[in-house]
Amino acid sequence: MESRAKIEIAGLGVRYGAHSALRAITLDVREGEILAIIGPAHSGKTTLLRCLNRMIDFVPGVRIEGIVRLDGQDVFRMRDPTELRRRVGFVAPLPVGLPMSIYDNVAFAPRMAGLRDKSDLAERVERCLRQSALWDEVKDRLDDLGTKLSGGQQQRLTIARALSHDPEVLCLDEFSIAVDPVTTMRIEDVLKELRPAMTIVLVTNLVQQARRLADRTAFLLEGDLVEVGTNDVIFSRAARDPRTLQYVRGLFG
Repeated sequence: MESRAKIEIAGLGVRYGAHSALRAITLDVREGEILAIIGPAHSGKTTLLRCLNRMIDFVPGVRIEGIVRLDGQDVFRMRDPTELRRRVGFVAPLPVGLPMSIYDNVAFAPRMAGLRDKSDLAERVERCLRQSALWDEVKDRLDDLGTKLSGGQQQRLTIARALSHDPEVLCLDEFSIAVDPVTTMRIEDVLKELRPAMTIVLVTNLVQQARRLADRTAFLLEGDLVEVGTNDVIFSRAARDPRTLQYVRGLFG
């Protein structure tokens, strides 16, 4: 039995001036799944991800058509995008540590949301650092600057920070672009462990990563959704569109 749709995308189009980044995208993201989005550069993958929590709002001159619903509510009609971004967390491709301690990096969002109790904050920080597979490496130096961590550690700290406001959906944009293969595998293990608790949407330029991690994969090409399906379809001869098979076999892109 299929899970219900957590996110519904219907006829989504995005234009940057004269450039059409996405055209009439219709796609559901099911509750509790990992959905991978693959495709060559400039296919609209990041644009699609940014629409899910309205990070797209920060792009000057962008024009948007269509609907994105979260639990049935049109995100573009929500009055408080901050609340939307609490529910839909976002992890950028390059780790961006706040210029503060490791502890404060994770505690920042809960404090902004009004959490003041020190024991509750400490529990939240530890839980998120454990969830991001970072706790054992930093538990004895939580007062150190987060920006002093290695690149892979900073990426996991970014994930811990995204988890600190208990999102319902976690979006990750090519999280492994700036980390080593060992750290990449550790983060993949983290995402597998998080899957029962939240919905995950993953943009990746690594076809094999999508194959390893995702329940379903969507293939974008030059702003169009070519197809979406379970991995046993997308990564096999059963794919409906020959371009999908060509891409996943590395014949272009």
